[in-house]
Order: sequence, then structure tokens, then C-alpha cells
Amino acid sequence: MLLKKRILLVIILTLLALPVLQSQFKLIDEKPLLGSFQKITSHFDDSLSVKSWLSGSLQSEADKQSEADLGFRNSLIRLHNQVDYSFFRKVNAEGVVSGSNNELFEEDYIRAYQGEFFVGEKVWIDKARKLKQIQDTLAKLNKTLVVIFEPGKGTVYHDRFPGSYAEKKKSTSNIEVFQSELIKNNVNILDLNNYFVQLRDKDPYRIFPKGGTHWSYYGAARAADTTLRFLKNITKHQIPLMTIATIIKHDEPRHPDADIWQAMNLIQAEPNDDLVYPVIRFESNVEPDLDVLVVGDSFYFNWQSDSIMYKAFKNCDFWYYNKHNWSRDGAEVAMVSDLNWKEEVVKRDLIIIMITERFHHNFAWNFDEQLYQFFYPVELDPVETYANSVRIYNDHFMRMVADAKVKKISLEERITLEAKYLHYLDITKNPNNFTSKEDHITFLMMGIRNTPEWLAKVKAKAIERKIPLDEMIRLDAEWIYNEKYGNKLKPS
Repeated sequence: MLLKKRILLVIILTLLALPVLQSQFKLIDEKPLLGSFQKITSHFDDSLSVKSWLSGSLQSEADKQSEADLGFRNSLIRLHNQVDYSFFRKVNAEGVVSGSNNELFEEDYIRAYQGEFFVGEKVWIDKARKLKQIQDTLAKLNKTLVVIFEPGKGTVYHDRFPGSYAEKKKSTSNIEVFQSELIKNNVNILDLNNYFVQLRDKDPYRIFPKGGTHWSYYGAARAADTTLRFLKNITKHQIPLMTIATIIKHDEPRHPDADIWQAMNLIQAEPNDDLVYPVIRFESNVEPDLDVLVVGDSFYFNWQSDSIMYKAFKNCDFWYYNKHNWSRDGAEVAMVSDLNWKEEVVKRDLIIIMITERFHHNFAWNFDEQLYQFFYPVELDPVETYANSVRIYNDHFMRMVADAKVKKISLEERITLEAKYLHYLDITKNPNNFTSKEDHITFLMMGIRNTPEWLAKVKAKAIERKIPLDEMIRLDAEWIYNEKYGNKLKPS
């Protein structure tokens, strides 16, 4: 009995010592965790002070440091995640949820589909009008503009959402309004989103991997085939068409077919989901002659990986999020901001904007606005300029989504309030940049809204005159401007 106790004690002490030994000597090579993590680079005793001790922040930093230095930490995290997923279908990866049939989703695709990111009709009416003008101008220069709506897993597999989302009522989404306006304006669009909805239950192969957020390589090939035929029809240029010669299976999915699964950091290896990979052949008797610029998101990289854009076009640059420039050869060669923007745009035969549903509110990452300003240089509406900057900067946009819920107002209204505030800050900090009559009136209107006593008086006048408050604020601001600068015309 004593021997058994001693053996048990040795086992317990060994188990307790192993993490320390692993931390110091790296006895076993662990598989690194995937995803984005904040690395702790400073030791907790760097902030040792009486204040940090009394506030508890020192102890908190010590806990973080000890957890970060723990031996077998990665393996323990994977074990914890695997238990949660296997027994409770709980996913320990930020922004990822598991739906029916073990379909994995990035939540933002679901939220976009259900209309949570809807920014209002006015934005899309205005953008569609501008895109039509851009398209017409490019056409006069023998150039073509096309907007491609890539498929989103939220739309294609909306019947497989997890319970909390499946029970939620769908409202108006950005793509519904935007597409309608683009069609009204006869803008060239290709709706791969709807194409994939129709394809999903007809095709024998997966067009989206269960464990991935992008189209599968097979789905990407089907989309590319449809896209090239569409482009050849509307441009009348030489574009060699492609065919799927055969398909092959891999024991493991190719990157990025399991990108969501890998971010979950499980022990279990990623399933291949019966995915197939196409072998693509192009027409050999057609010499491509199009110089193309694509502005888009990461869905493009599947086409690049299979050399589709390389073989289909004479030249094709990809501006990833309108920031990073990737060449036709598949190499990141520059930042867009470092390029001669005018020269890069003017030399193209075809300009494509392609975007998936998660980013519809980010539309074109300001590229469409840059194009419009290039062809139609006009004085910009500062509030709308700031509103657009909020929409295209995703972190800021997500804060507005959350705050709109808290304040129980529409997302459109919350973004407008934020844009006006940013404009006000800019005027306050850089008054010399704002010298026009409209700038001064805008500043005065902001002053009224941000001065409670002044605003109360203007509200009373609006009630007395039976006019909207916004109209009364502008009338007062115009009167003050005219008084200050010599024009004595008073509001009626």
C-alpha cells in the first residue's frame, strides 16, 4: 500500500512538473495555434508599483504572464476547444458559429444576409447613379466597368444557420437595394450570389466547404467559367474560355478550404468534406488581349491560385481591399497608395469591382468614390465623405452597429451622427481648411445642436413657426452667417 502511494505521488509530481519542464526546455514540439493573438512581450514585474498592487492590475498581469508561459499551453487549449466542440457544439473562435449539418459560418455573413448591416437606401441610390456615370464615361473610352457580387455563405446556406439566427426574422439587406438600383441604372453586374443559390442543390460537389468561409476550389472554378463567358460577351474582347477537364480528390483540403476549421484550434484534423479539386484547361487558340484591374476581397485568391486570371487576361492586377497591389503573377508588388493612380486606371480595358456579402457596406473600399471624383471632380459633401469613411473602415463600422442597437436607432442614423461629429471635430481642429459659406453654415448648425440652451430656443421657434427642427436650425445658422458677413437678409 505504501509503495502504491509513493508511485501515485511520483506520478502526480511528474505531471505537475511537466508543464514547467516543457516551458523551460521545449521537450515536445507543439503545433502552433492559428488565428490572431496578442503576444505578451513584457514581464509583469516591469509594472511593479504600490499603485498597481493596490489596484489589482499587477496580479492580473502576473496571471496573464503565467498563462502565456505555461508548458503545453497550445495542446491544452486545443483539448479544451475539442471538448467544447465535440460535446456541446460550442466554437471557441471569435466570430464563428456552428449551424446544422456541422456547417461552419463566420457570423458576419449571417448578419449581413439578415440585414443587420443595412446602411439605408440613400447610400445605394447615390452609388448606383455614380457608377452609371462612370460606366458611361469609360464606355466612351472603349473601356468596361463590371460589378461582380461574389457568393456569400450566409445567402447560400441560410437554411443551416444555428438556432439563435435561424429564428431571427430577415430584414432588408444592402445587396437587395443596391442590386435593384444598379439594374435600374443599367450598370453591368454579375450576380454570382444568386447563381450559387441555384447551383447548391443541383451540383453533386461542394461549392462551399463546410469548414471554410470562401467558395471551394470547385465552386471558384464554376464561378470563373461563368464570369469569363459573361465578360467575353459584354467586352467583345479576346478571352480564352476554360473548361474543367477532370476533378481530383485530396486526402486533406487545400488552403483556404478549411480556414474556419483551422481557426477553431482543435485536436481533430480538418475534414475534407468530400471536396474535389478541378483540373482546368483553357482554349489554346485564343490569345488574351485584355488589360484588367480587379478591386476586391480574398475570394479572388482562389482564382489566382489556379492561374485563372493569368491565363484569361493579357495583364491583370488585383487591388486587395484597394490597398495592396498583387500582380498577374500572384505576387504582392506594391501598396496602391504608392502607385500612379491615374496612370494605372487609364491604361485598363476592363475594371472589375468584386465583393462578397460580408463587405457590401464597405463597397469598393472607396475605389468607386475615387473613380467618380477622377472623372467628375466636384466639391464633396463633407458629411457624406465621413459617413463613407465609417462604412469602409470595418472596425469603426462595427462599433456603429453595436451603438445603434444600444441607442435603438437605425444604423443609417447612427452613421450620419458619427459623420457629423467627425466633421465638427475636423472644423474645430483645422478651421483654415473650411472657408466657404456652406462650411461656415455647417459649423454654426453644429454649434446650435451642441449647445443645449441655444438648441432649446431654436426648438421653441420651430414649434412656434410649425416647421421641422432641422429646417429651423439651418435658418438660424444662415441668418447668423449673413449678419456676420454683411448680408442682412433675415430668415422669414
